[in-house]
Amino acid sequence: MKKILTLTIAAVACLGQTAPVFAQSNDFNLTYYVERTPEASLDIETCGAVVEHAAAKAGYEANVQSFPGQLILVSGGKEGHGVFTVQCITVETTTVSVVQGIDYRNGKGPLGQYADDVQAAIMAAKK
Repeated sequence: MKKILTLTIAAVACLGQTAPVFAQSNDFNLTYYVERTPEASLDIETCGAVVEHAAAKAGYEANVQSFPGQLILVSGGKEGHGVFTVQCITVETTTVSVVQGIDYRNGKGPLGQYADDVQAAIMAAKK
């Protein structure tokens, strides 16, 4: 694959066109959780509301996308520092929460801590 990409970039350069080059960096840290909870104990609406509240409390603007009965996606972050995304998914009679905090640095930072905090808040919201 790497050889093909190199040849493609070389071919494009020879033709006088530009090709996008993607920056690669190891300067990020991912904090990640996946939890399965019976829907009777936690539905996706409650899960999404908990995440949205936690984002506001942490000072992050949150973008919420809702697909009723299927998925609530809450995402946001802080420019230059990192991003978060939380998915609250209905799978049959189970609510699956997927929490990701990505800090733009080698070690855990505020977005990783937010992921820890929102995971704890989701678990505390169980009936």
